[in-house]
Amino acid sequence: MNVQITLSNGEKSARLKIENFPIESFERLLNKTLDFLGLLDHGSKKKEVSIKPKIEIRNFQTAEIKMEDVLSLLPEQLRDWYQEQEQKATEEGKPTFHLTGIKVKGGIPHYKVFYECPNCGFKGVRYEKEGVKEVECYQCSSPVDVFPTKGEFPKRDKFNNYFTSAREE
Repeated sequence: MNVQITLSNGEKSARLKIENFPIESFERLLNKTLDFLGLLDHGSKKKEVSIKPKIEIRNFQTAEIKMEDVLSLLPEQLRDWYQEQEQKATEEGKPTFHLTGIKVKGGIPHYKVFYECPNCGFKGVRYEKEGVKEVECYQCSSPVDVFPTKGEFPKRDKFNNYFTSAREE
């Protein structure tokens, strides 16, 4: 359930926006929020509140991420290239990340990481945020150190890997 809750009482107010929220936790959160705002009566001898709080609950859709927002988060040397690849991907009917090695998750660019686990030998691909130093193996959950491809971010190899477990200089 996606909810946005806005509570107001005089000068006090709170707004909560939650995606994929379990319904069973909703009542507990609402009670704690009301308690925080001082709107719940815990048997104290306080003066009775004559103003009832206004509680507004509504569903919302996750905002769509705009291309300009994504481009501004990419390293400057990738921006023009990324736009070209995005256009090419659209023409070919492919997802953009197939051509760029960059997935956008929650408005944040995640870069393709290729790794080979030293523990179990599993080879895999993950998409991680810029500056990643370690990934978790899908197979055995061991930590795997990763390094920028060609020794420097945002350089990439012919498979569009920005990070690999093999150190390259």
